[in-house]
Amino acid sequence: MIKKKYADRFVGITPKKDKELTNRHWKVLELFSEYRFNRILDIGCGDGNFSIFLKKSCKAEEVFGIDISKKGVDFARLNGVNAFQLDIDEKNFPFENNYFNAIFAGEVIEHLYDPDKMLEECYRVLHPDGIFVLTTRNLASLYNRVTLLLGYQPFPTSVSLRHNVGRPFEVNDEILGGHIRVFTYRAIRELLNLSKFEIIKVWGTSSILPNKNSFFVSIIGLIDLLLSKFPSLSQGLIIKCRKIVLKN
Repeated sequence: MIKKKYADRFVGITPKKDKELTNRHWKVLELFSEYRFNRILDIGCGDGNFSIFLKKSCKAEEVFGIDISKKGVDFARLNGVNAFQLDIDEKNFPFENNYFNAIFAGEVIEHLYDPDKMLEECYRVLHPDGIFVLTTRNLASLYNRVTLLLGYQPFPTSVSLRHNVGRPFEVNDEILGGHIRVFTYRAIRELLNLSKFEIIKVWGTSSILPNKNSFFVSIIGLIDLLLSKFPSLSQGLIIKCRKIVLKN
């Protein structure tokens, strides 16, 4: 009930103009542009804007989306996405085995009570020759280690659904109460391997910092950009993998 209550509040909104996309968005689009897919799935599609960017980048014939938010699904359908409203913590994906050439789960896994179920379903509906790409925050990023050392709350975590507390500055409202499972670089790699995915490559991503013209934020921004070159220390992670096909 709590998830459904807050689903529309946290619906994913992506800019329609490509120049407004984040560092993470651009890296994912660059990755998808290296392929040509017939059918792709965007898990946590939100308003569907980024689903369309994905479709164009790999020249896919069809793009499907899943989101827990009815508001998000309605927006996505208006954008031309074959979108389904679904709580993936509880329900199986409404697709056949090996249905998709590529699956993207952007900033989704940290919102789930049962990440194993999502990974199990991704494995099932992904074609043996396809790719699975997910992004998530890195609990063990260098700046999270420093903030924790100083007694602050690590940025990907929260203690309240209503209030930004315990941090040196406020963060995006999307984090409030929404991150249930937070991952270190080591933990997400181990979980993917246990879920029968072979990791092909990992990229680091930089932060979306407060839009403040201050010396402190500028310095943090430069450090963060440098850290994005090192996934184990970066703010976020992009992981490309493929399913391990078990032989009988």
